[in-house]
Amino acid sequence: MPTFTTSDGVEIRYEQRGEGPVVFVCQGGPNNICDTLIADLQPLESSCRLVFHDYRGSGQSSTANPETYRFDRLADDLDELRQHLGHDQVAVLAHSMGGFIALEFVRRHPDACSRLALVGVTPCGATGPMALPTLRALGPARTLRGVGMLLRFLVLWSWRKSSKEKTEALYAPMSVTQEPRRELRAKVKAAHPEVPVDNDNSERLMKALSSVDLRPDLAAITSPVLVMYGSRDSVMVAGGQMLERGLRDPEVHVLPDVGHEPFLEEPGRTFAALGRFLLG
Repeated sequence: MPTFTTSDGVEIRYEQRGEGPVVFVCQGGPNNICDTLIADLQPLESSCRLVFHDYRGSGQSSTANPETYRFDRLADDLDELRQHLGHDQVAVLAHSMGGFIALEFVRRHPDACSRLALVGVTPCGATGPMALPTLRALGPARTLRGVGMLLRFLVLWSWRKSSKEKTEALYAPMSVTQEPRRELRAKVKAAHPEVPVDNDNSERLMKALSSVDLRPDLAAITSPVLVMYGSRDSVMVAGGQMLERGLRDPEVHVLPDVGHEPFLEEPGRTFAALGRFLLG
Protein backbone atom coordinates (compact mmCIF):
# COMPACT_ATOMS: atom_id res chain seq x y z
CA MET A 1 0.00 0.00 0.00
CA PRO A 2 1.76 3.21 -1.12
CA THR A 3 1.71 6.16 1.27
CA PHE A 4 3.20 9.61 1.59
CA THR A 5 3.59 11.91 4.58
CA THR A 6 2.11 15.41 4.54
CA SER A 7 3.93 18.53 5.68
CA ASP A 8 2.31 18.22 9.11
CA GLY A 9 3.24 14.56 9.54
CA VAL A 10 0.06 12.70 8.49
CA GLU A 11 0.47 9.45 6.56
CA ILE A 12 -1.85 9.33 3.54
CA ARG A 13 -2.67 6.13 1.65
CA TYR A 14 -3.01 6.48 -2.12
CA GLU A 15 -3.61 4.24 -5.12
CA GLN A 16 -2.91 4.68 -8.85
CA ARG A 17 -4.89 2.83 -11.51
CA GLY A 18 -4.85 2.90 -15.31
CA GLU A 19 -2.71 4.66 -17.93
CA GLY A 20 -3.05 8.01 -19.67
CA PRO A 21 -3.52 11.65 -18.60
CA VAL A 22 -3.39 11.98 -14.82
CA VAL A 23 -6.69 12.53 -13.00
CA PHE A 24 -6.84 13.01 -9.23
CA VAL A 25 -10.09 11.72 -7.73
CA CYS A 26 -11.93 13.12 -4.68
CA GLN A 27 -14.58 10.79 -3.25
CA GLY A 28 -17.63 11.76 -1.25
CA GLY A 29 -18.11 11.33 2.45
CA PRO A 30 -17.55 11.87 5.23
CA ASN A 31 -18.32 8.20 6.02
CA ASN A 32 -16.52 6.96 2.93
CA ILE A 33 -13.18 5.71 1.59
CA CYS A 34 -11.52 5.92 -1.79
CA ASP A 35 -12.19 2.23 -2.54
CA THR A 36 -15.77 3.08 -3.53
CA LEU A 37 -14.65 5.17 -6.50
CA ILE A 38 -11.77 2.81 -7.31
CA ALA A 39 -14.51 0.31 -8.14
CA ASP A 40 -16.98 2.74 -9.72
CA LEU A 41 -14.47 4.46 -12.03
CA GLN A 42 -12.87 1.33 -13.45
CA PRO A 43 -14.14 2.13 -16.99
CA LEU A 44 -11.90 5.21 -17.04
CA GLU A 45 -8.74 3.19 -16.41
CA SER A 46 -8.34 2.41 -20.10
CA SER A 47 -7.86 6.10 -20.95
CA CYS A 48 -6.73 7.85 -17.72
CA ARG A 49 -4.27 7.36 -14.89
CA LEU A 50 -6.51 7.72 -11.86
CA VAL A 51 -5.01 8.72 -8.51
CA PHE A 52 -7.12 8.00 -5.41
CA HIS A 53 -6.39 8.60 -1.73
CA ASP A 54 -8.03 8.24 1.66
CA TYR A 55 -8.44 11.62 3.31
CA ARG A 56 -6.64 12.21 6.59
CA GLY A 57 -8.63 10.56 9.35
CA SER A 58 -10.34 8.09 7.02
CA GLY A 59 -9.81 4.61 5.62
CA GLN A 60 -6.19 3.50 5.66
CA SER A 61 -4.74 6.99 6.12
CA SER A 62 -3.67 7.92 9.63
CA THR A 63 -5.65 10.05 12.05
CA ALA A 64 -4.66 13.66 12.61
CA ASN A 65 -5.33 16.61 14.86
CA PRO A 66 -9.13 17.02 14.66
CA GLU A 67 -8.63 20.74 14.07
CA THR A 68 -7.17 19.83 10.65
CA TYR A 69 -10.30 18.00 9.49
CA ARG A 70 -11.24 20.91 7.23
CA PHE A 71 -11.83 21.13 3.49
CA ASP A 72 -8.99 23.61 2.96
CA ARG A 73 -6.51 21.29 4.71
CA LEU A 74 -7.77 18.29 2.71
CA ALA A 75 -7.24 20.37 -0.44
CA ASP A 76 -3.66 21.08 0.63
CA ASP A 77 -3.14 17.33 1.19
CA LEU A 78 -4.28 16.80 -2.41
CA ASP A 79 -1.75 19.35 -3.63
CA GLU A 80 1.03 17.80 -1.56
CA LEU A 81 0.18 14.41 -3.11
CA ARG A 82 0.43 16.05 -6.55
CA GLN A 83 3.89 17.36 -5.68
CA HIS A 84 4.93 14.02 -4.17
CA LEU A 85 4.07 12.26 -7.45
CA GLY A 86 5.88 14.92 -9.49
CA HIS A 87 3.01 16.39 -11.54
CA ASP A 88 2.99 20.07 -12.53
CA GLN A 89 -0.73 20.03 -13.35
CA VAL A 90 -3.51 17.49 -12.87
CA ALA A 91 -7.15 17.13 -13.80
CA VAL A 92 -9.47 16.60 -10.85
CA LEU A 93 -12.64 14.49 -10.78
CA ALA A 94 -14.84 14.98 -7.70
CA HIS A 95 -18.03 13.34 -6.51
CA SER A 96 -20.40 14.55 -3.76
CA MET A 97 -18.52 15.93 -0.71
CA GLY A 98 -15.30 15.60 -2.69
CA GLY A 99 -16.48 18.65 -4.61
CA PHE A 100 -15.73 20.90 -1.63
CA ILE A 101 -12.17 19.58 -1.57
CA ALA A 102 -11.77 19.96 -5.33
CA LEU A 103 -13.14 23.51 -5.31
CA GLU A 104 -10.83 24.43 -2.42
CA PHE A 105 -7.92 22.88 -4.34
CA VAL A 106 -8.64 25.05 -7.38
CA ARG A 107 -9.11 28.12 -5.19
CA ARG A 108 -5.89 27.61 -3.23
CA HIS A 109 -3.73 26.12 -6.03
CA PRO A 110 -5.19 27.47 -9.29
CA ASP A 111 -2.11 26.78 -11.43
CA ALA A 112 -2.10 23.11 -10.42
CA CYS A 113 -5.50 22.24 -11.93
CA SER A 114 -5.83 21.70 -15.67
CA ARG A 115 -9.47 20.51 -15.73
CA LEU A 116 -12.20 20.04 -13.14
CA ALA A 117 -15.03 17.50 -13.40
CA LEU A 118 -17.76 17.87 -10.76
CA VAL A 119 -20.24 14.97 -10.57
CA GLY A 120 -23.10 15.32 -8.10
CA VAL A 121 -21.49 18.34 -6.43
CA THR A 122 -22.75 21.47 -4.72
CA PRO A 123 -20.61 24.53 -3.89
CA CYS A 124 -22.78 25.24 -0.84
CA GLY A 125 -23.89 23.19 2.14
CA ALA A 126 -25.34 26.01 4.26
CA THR A 127 -29.00 25.40 5.11
CA GLY A 128 -30.27 28.88 4.27
CA PRO A 129 -29.29 29.03 0.58
CA MET A 130 -29.89 25.30 -0.01
CA ALA A 131 -33.24 24.60 1.68
CA LEU A 132 -35.81 25.97 -0.76
CA PRO A 133 -34.05 24.94 -4.01
CA THR A 134 -33.57 21.43 -2.62
CA LEU A 135 -37.21 21.09 -1.54
CA ARG A 136 -38.35 22.40 -4.92
CA ALA A 137 -36.29 19.73 -6.68
CA LEU A 138 -37.36 17.04 -4.21
CA GLY A 139 -41.12 17.50 -4.57
CA PRO A 140 -43.85 17.06 -1.92
CA ALA A 141 -44.03 13.24 -1.80
CA ARG A 142 -40.31 12.67 -1.29
CA THR A 143 -40.14 15.60 1.12
CA LEU A 144 -42.77 14.00 3.38
CA ARG A 145 -40.96 10.66 3.26
CA GLY A 146 -37.65 12.28 4.15
CA VAL A 147 -39.18 14.25 7.03
CA GLY A 148 -40.69 11.05 8.39
CA MET A 149 -37.29 9.33 8.34
CA LEU A 150 -35.68 12.36 10.00
CA LEU A 151 -38.25 12.30 12.82
CA ARG A 152 -37.62 8.59 13.26
CA PHE A 153 -33.89 9.24 13.61
CA LEU A 154 -34.45 12.01 16.15
CA VAL A 155 -36.75 9.86 18.28
CA LEU A 156 -35.02 6.49 18.04
CA TRP A 157 -31.34 7.21 17.34
CA SER A 158 -30.16 10.77 18.02
CA TRP A 159 -29.63 10.15 21.74
CA ARG A 160 -27.69 6.89 21.33
CA LYS A 161 -23.91 6.51 21.28
CA SER A 162 -22.13 6.35 17.94
CA SER A 163 -22.44 3.12 15.97
CA LYS A 164 -22.71 1.96 12.37
CA GLU A 165 -26.46 1.47 12.88
CA LYS A 166 -26.85 5.06 14.10
CA THR A 167 -24.89 6.37 11.11
CA GLU A 168 -27.08 4.36 8.74
CA ALA A 169 -30.19 5.82 10.40
CA LEU A 170 -28.73 9.32 10.03
CA TYR A 171 -28.12 8.79 6.32
CA ALA A 172 -31.59 7.33 5.65
CA PRO A 173 -33.35 10.74 5.31
CA MET A 174 -30.51 12.00 3.12
CA SER A 175 -30.84 8.96 0.87
CA VAL A 176 -34.38 10.03 -0.04
CA THR A 177 -33.00 13.26 -1.51
CA GLN A 178 -30.65 11.35 -3.81
CA GLU A 179 -32.29 7.98 -4.44
CA PRO A 180 -32.13 6.30 -7.85
CA ARG A 181 -35.07 4.90 -9.75
CA ARG A 182 -36.82 2.10 -7.88
CA GLU A 183 -35.47 -0.66 -10.11
CA LEU A 184 -31.86 0.45 -9.46
CA ARG A 185 -31.96 0.91 -5.69
CA ALA A 186 -30.87 -2.62 -4.78
CA LYS A 187 -28.00 -2.47 -7.28
CA VAL A 188 -26.73 0.87 -5.96
CA LYS A 189 -27.00 -0.22 -2.33
CA ALA A 190 -25.17 -3.50 -3.01
CA ALA A 191 -22.32 -1.74 -4.83
CA HIS A 192 -20.86 -0.21 -1.65
CA PRO A 193 -21.41 -2.64 1.25
CA GLU A 194 -18.54 -1.06 3.22
CA VAL A 195 -20.31 2.31 3.48
CA PRO A 196 -20.91 3.99 5.91
CA VAL A 197 -17.40 3.82 7.38
CA ASP A 198 -16.74 5.05 10.91
CA ASN A 199 -13.97 7.51 10.04
CA ASP A 200 -12.19 9.63 12.63
CA ASN A 201 -12.88 12.76 10.55
CA SER A 202 -16.63 12.14 10.10
CA GLU A 203 -18.03 14.29 12.89
CA ARG A 204 -15.90 17.33 12.06
CA LEU A 205 -16.54 17.13 8.32
CA MET A 206 -20.27 16.61 8.82
CA LYS A 207 -20.39 19.86 10.80
CA ALA A 208 -18.31 21.61 8.15
CA LEU A 209 -20.76 20.47 5.46
CA SER A 210 -23.58 22.45 7.03
CA SER A 211 -21.77 25.79 6.87
CA VAL A 212 -19.49 25.76 3.83
CA ASP A 213 -20.33 28.15 0.99
CA LEU A 214 -17.85 28.48 -1.87
CA ARG A 215 -20.16 30.30 -4.29
CA PRO A 216 -18.21 33.59 -4.05
CA ASP A 217 -15.08 31.82 -5.32
CA LEU A 218 -16.58 30.23 -8.42
CA ALA A 219 -16.12 33.16 -10.80
CA ALA A 220 -12.35 33.12 -10.24
CA ILE A 221 -11.95 29.57 -11.61
CA THR A 222 -10.36 29.72 -15.05
CA SER A 223 -9.76 26.04 -15.85
CA PRO A 224 -12.42 24.20 -17.89
CA VAL A 225 -15.17 22.75 -15.70
CA LEU A 226 -17.69 19.98 -16.31
CA VAL A 227 -20.81 19.89 -14.12
CA MET A 228 -22.89 16.71 -14.11
CA TYR A 229 -25.80 15.69 -11.90
CA GLY A 230 -28.92 13.55 -11.92
CA SER A 231 -32.40 15.05 -11.95
CA ARG A 232 -33.44 12.91 -8.92
CA ASP A 233 -30.48 14.12 -6.84
CA SER A 234 -32.29 17.09 -5.31
CA VAL A 235 -29.46 18.61 -3.27
CA MET A 236 -27.17 18.39 -6.27
CA VAL A 237 -29.83 19.76 -8.61
CA ALA A 238 -29.81 22.86 -6.40
CA GLY A 239 -26.02 22.80 -6.22
CA GLY A 240 -25.59 22.15 -9.92
CA GLN A 241 -27.70 25.18 -10.75
CA MET A 242 -25.53 27.26 -8.38
CA LEU A 243 -22.43 26.01 -10.17
CA GLU A 244 -23.91 26.82 -13.56
CA ARG A 245 -24.72 30.36 -12.46
CA GLY A 246 -21.40 30.99 -10.73
CA LEU A 247 -18.81 29.42 -13.04
CA ARG A 248 -17.49 30.79 -16.31
CA ASP A 249 -19.14 28.85 -19.14
CA PRO A 250 -19.15 25.34 -17.62
CA GLU A 251 -20.05 22.25 -19.63
CA VAL A 252 -23.29 21.03 -18.00
CA HIS A 253 -24.92 17.59 -18.23
CA VAL A 254 -28.21 16.88 -16.46
CA LEU A 255 -28.99 13.15 -16.42
CA PRO A 256 -32.77 12.57 -16.49
CA ASP A 257 -34.22 10.25 -13.82
CA VAL A 258 -30.80 9.62 -12.24
CA GLY A 259 -29.92 9.95 -8.55
CA HIS A 260 -26.61 10.46 -6.76
CA GLU A 261 -24.63 7.63 -8.37
CA PRO A 262 -24.40 8.34 -12.13
CA PHE A 263 -21.41 5.98 -12.44
CA LEU A 264 -23.72 3.10 -11.51
CA GLU A 265 -27.12 4.33 -12.68
CA GLU A 266 -26.24 5.74 -16.11
CA PRO A 267 -22.69 4.53 -16.87
CA GLY A 268 -22.89 4.86 -20.65
CA ARG A 269 -23.68 8.58 -20.82
CA THR A 270 -21.66 9.38 -17.70
CA PHE A 271 -18.38 7.84 -18.82
CA ALA A 272 -18.78 9.05 -22.40
CA ALA A 273 -19.05 12.66 -21.21
CA LEU A 274 -16.26 12.27 -18.64
CA GLY A 275 -13.95 10.66 -21.18
CA ARG A 276 -14.44 13.43 -23.74
CA PHE A 277 -13.93 16.12 -21.13
CA LEU A 278 -10.93 14.67 -19.28
CA LEU A 279 -9.07 13.87 -22.49
CA GLY A 280 -9.76 17.42 -23.65
